[in-house]
Amino acid sequence: MASRLQGFGLRDLAAVLITAVVLVLIAIPTLAHPHRVNRRGACAVNLRAIGIAAKIYANDNAELWMAPPFDQLLGNYGGIDYLAGDRVNEPATEPGEVGYAREVQSTSNLGDGGSSAVSATRAFWMLVRSGEADAQTFICPASRDTSDLEWVPEQYYDFAGYDNISYGYQVPFGPHGTHPSESARSDMPLAADKGPYYLDNFEPTFQIGSKNPIEFGDPPGHWRRFNSPNHNGQGQNVLFADASVSFEQTPAVGVHADNIYTLMVGDGWDETGFNRIHGESPQFATVAEFPYPGQDVFGVGLNSSTDSLIYP
Repeated sequence: MASRLQGFGLRDLAAVLITAVVLVLIAIPTLAHPHRVNRRGACAVNLRAIGIAAKIYANDNAELWMAPPFDQLLGNYGGIDYLAGDRVNEPATEPGEVGYAREVQSTSNLGDGGSSAVSATRAFWMLVRSGEADAQTFICPASRDTSDLEWVPEQYYDFAGYDNISYGYQVPFGPHGTHPSESARSDMPLAADKGPYYLDNFEPTFQIGSKNPIEFGDPPGHWRRFNSPNHNGQGQNVLFADASVSFEQTPAVGVHADNIYTLMVGDGWDETGFNRIHGESPQFATVAEFPYPGQDVFGVGLNSSTDSLIYP
């Protein structure tokens, strides 16, 4: 035994140490991956809970999911602007002006002291106000967002800010096919991890597509810049109308594989899928262009509004 130990020199020790280090480096991603998966799963649980709460709400409200007050007949002419809050007909600088006039109820009647800020997050806050969900439920554990810790939520009508909510909602401000309801197709995405359009130095998807179009068959790695930031661009949890939740590696899911984070442009459902994938990023569209998602994308009138638009 002594002779064997004497033959074990520094070179052998170095080899053993290098091997150990390599094994540790290999193990680190393996050990970290379950943690990421667990947070992704917890995020899905929250989203599913939101879906169940929305269905409970719909059961008491004519089968319609939550939507703050607005007059869909007036469209943008009534002062409603889900992109830019009270600043009608101006491009948005914040995601749906989350938290703007959060102490004032939304209304389409501008003369009664109400607010025309009808961001999609106000619809989520209705569940918090009613007690069917708490603010923590709207935080994805995989994100950097923090809970809106208000002890008297019924005093407010929206989340405090963009960093206090991790999920987006199908924009309910428009004619047929936009307001989430129990009559929606089971594969219609009605909520998901919030989109990537308010990250620093974000480039509009339509501009990205013009330079380097992405196609449905491209590998998941090519889709990272189109995915939610909640999961480092690896994908997003999506809530469908039947209250099921699945983790999708691309945002082109649901009805006609539409990009859930963009407004359709041009002819909408084109054969190549370009407009479905590389639609306009919401904050770069004005109200005059897109008062609600999918307006007349088929060229047959307002009843064609079936665009999936999870916002923010």
